[in-house]
Amino acid sequence: MVKLFIVTVILVLLVALKMPRKRTRHEFLATIQFALLMNFVTDLYLDLKYKLYWYFDKEQIEWLYLVVVLGEIAVLVIIFNYFPLKSNAIKKFLYILGWTCILVLLELYAVYIRVLHYGEWNIIYSAVVYFISMYILYFVLDYTADRRETQ
Repeated sequence: MVKLFIVTVILVLLVALKMPRKRTRHEFLATIQFALLMNFVTDLYLDLKYKLYWYFDKEQIEWLYLVVVLGEIAVLVIIFNYFPLKSNAIKKFLYILGWTCILVLLELYAVYIRVLHYGEWNIIYSAVVYFISMYILYFVLDYTADRRETQ
């Protein structure tokens, strides 16, 4: 099952690398760094302190977690490349809601192939956290967005 996960991450990485860019490197770098920091802090806190979920084997450090991180980066690049920054609030809300659903499905896939394991966690918590996180990351992207064309 781990091989299937690695193949999936490679496919998502290829999509992220081949798609035409709509954002600057600065926008990607700032938003994705913030997202990864937020994700690592959340994962460490919810895993180590509360044992709510964990990746791979709970008793050892898994280098395969780096594959998880690469997959997260690829998905974030896709999400924020097409984020409708100049659209109205409803379109932004629907975009975030749609990606929240996709992220929930990706998480269920990770649980199914036993990359991610739930303790006291459930998918409803993830949906809420993804939705809030996407809004936070939208504000980071909006803050870092290149404004040269509007000046």
